Amino acid sequence: MKATETPLSVNERSLQRRAESKPTFFYRPELDVLRFLAFLAVFCCHSLQVGGQHPILLAQSPIWRLYRTTLEAGNFGVCIFFLLSSYLITSLLHIERVKTGNIRLGSFYMRRILRIWPLYLSVIAFFVICGHFLPTLHIEPGQALAYVFVVGNWYLVAHPLAKFQLNWLWSISVEEQFYLAWPLIAKIGGMRLVSVLSILLVPISVLVVATMTENGQNLHGQVWLNSLVQFQFFALGALLALYLGAKERSFHRFSRLTMAFLGTACWLTASGVCRIKSPEVDPSVLAMCIGYELVALGTVLIFLSFLGVPSRYLPRFIIYLGKISYGLYVFHEIALSCTTAVRRLVESELSGSSILWAASVLLDRAGALALTITLAALSYRYLESPFLRMKQRFTLVRSRTG
Repeated sequence: MKATETPLSVNERSLQRRAESKPTFFYRPELDVLRFLAFLAVFCCHSLQVGGQHPILLAQSPIWRLYRTTLEAGNFGVCIFFLLSSYLITSLLHIERVKTGNIRLGSFYMRRILRIWPLYLSVIAFFVICGHFLPTLHIEPGQALAYVFVVGNWYLVAHPLAKFQLNWLWSISVEEQFYLAWPLIAKIGGMRLVSVLSILLVPISVLVVATMTENGQNLHGQVWLNSLVQFQFFALGALLALYLGAKERSFHRFSRLTMAFLGTACWLTASGVCRIKSPEVDPSVLAMCIGYELVALGTVLIFLSFLGVPSRYLPRFIIYLGKISYGLYVFHEIALSCTTAVRRLVESELSGSSILWAASVLLDRAGALALTITLAALSYRYLESPFLRMKQRFTLVRSRTG
């Protein structure tokens, strides 16, 4: 045993050796499908936000308001990412502790580094290097350092009116902040402490939302980017992992459809009535607090509507897209910038026709989605997979096939 490892009792070491000789497998393919749909919600939100003054959009009509409400609700796909991540990681930590009597922090952090950092650092380095030659790719040194030290969301909070490159990677900073502490909490206090802190994080999040709203913070950006606001989604994922357990869940099809419908309704209410992600309005404290909790409730209901869906109903291609969803999220804004630049080269020729203009936008966005999938697939195969194979050396509970 290495000197840096926490000493284990003879019994604990025996349990650990037995567990390692027969690896546990914990995988939910239906959650990969949900992960892809969460990405698709974010992609639509980011790609279909167009100006409301064009005649074809009928900016003041109910159809246009419903369109905007739906797109703004797409932001909440990030909340599904957070909840899913916490559900899976808390489940894996729980299984590891039950099987071995211990949580190996070094192995956890190595798995995390090997999964997240190769692509993350590669993209940051690409922008830092190429930004010296292409002004459109320039990234502020302070922002690059903030991202490397996983405080990128706080850098954006401190500069609410500035426009930055790679601003969508704020969510990775939030995730890494959470997982710096979460396995340590599970190791020190066990799942009881994890449960208590998860319960406490929900009212703490509400209090932060209320305080920031009362103090007149930038509600569209600064509240949304605050780590403590987003931590409630990780907390809910952890609670679901602890109280649902690793058993298969079987819901009637009607129950699943009902939960999906109600979850979507919660999201649309938070977006269209409470307006928590609308840049044009400043909601009240009550509206903000209710809105965020509606997002939380909707996220849980949507998650439950997918949990336990039999594999025979899941398209393999969608499962694959869920597997590469990290790359999809990282590359989607880059792909959108590329296809938008191409469209603008011919935009002047289409400005007189609403139909041609709409067709060019849709073609642009479809091309961006195709390019995003291509880049993510190449990244997964040639950049991420070698590190994922290394990750298996530190894995006690396997969570996915290759």
